[in-house]
Amino acid sequence: MDGDHTRPHWLHEPCPHWCASTHREDDAPEDRHHDSAPTYVPVVIGVREPGGARPRTQITDLLVVRTRRCGEPEEWVFVGEPDQDRQYLALAPDSARRVAAALVDQLDPATSAPPDATHRSVDR
Repeated sequence: MDGDHTRPHWLHEPCPHWCASTHREDDAPEDRHHDSAPTYVPVVIGVREPGGARPRTQITDLLVVRTRRCGEPEEWVFVGEPDQDRQYLALAPDSARRVAAALVDQLDPATSAPPDATHRSVDR
């Protein structure tokens, strides 16, 4: 929380250490979140066109942000394009760590599976 503002009456908990939000007295109830500072990751994604055999490449940014609604215990890590409201991942922190580890594993030549390997499961 921004140190220049007094705590709004509706905020009954301390901000988590990662919160970069400025909470205001007039925040609408649906906007009352603890959010980390956003990270924008430039990426190339594959976009499938209707009827297209292969995806076309598109350059975009993915937004990664840690969030928690004020007054609720669950934290989430959101990953998605900022302007695509319906296309995102909302992962619990432990799930986000497993996905991050699986991505690193897939891209590490020393640990990635050979081409004929079957589906591998990540420990839950």
